[in-house]
Amino acid sequence: MAGEKQTIEIELNTDHLTFMNMMKDNYDIRTESKVMRIIMDYLQENEDVHDIVFGERRCLRCG
Repeated sequence: MAGEKQTIEIELNTDHLTFMNMMKDNYDIRTESKVMRIIMDYLQENEDVHDIVFGERRCLRCG
């Protein structure tokens, strides 16, 4: 485990958990926490996608 880690509580919908578990299984990642760290590392390293990811308001459940 590289680097110091902190535990936080986040709320996710069932489809988020399904997606995380699918990525974990498809890519043989040990934990859901590691999946989230991979996502965060990608976003930190790729500032050019910030507007794409965060600039648009989206909700898959709002209709």
